[in-house]
Amino acid sequence: MEDLEFRLAAHREILVAVVSALSRRADVWEEIKRTLDEARIVQDHEEDPGIVPSEAFSRQNAMTSEITSILQDAALRAALDPEGMQAR
Repeated sequence: MEDLEFRLAAHREILVAVVSALSRRADVWEEIKRTLDEARIVQDHEEDPGIVPSEAFSRQNAMTSEITSILQDAALRAALDPEGMQAR
């Protein structure tokens, strides 16, 4: 199980680096955000899951949180390194 955690952490780091680099290109960044905003919308457009959210809603919520976190990390990394000098 620990191996899986390390692999996921490595994949996330690569993804943040790629998205951070792409965020420096305004045209590409807007397309990425638009596509991911669509993915973050709960499929049945349910706003209030009730007292006990369904498993599907819980998964969607977890996915939305991770997408948001990756986008925030990528934007922060790009802001700290606007010229992309760390990658060179």
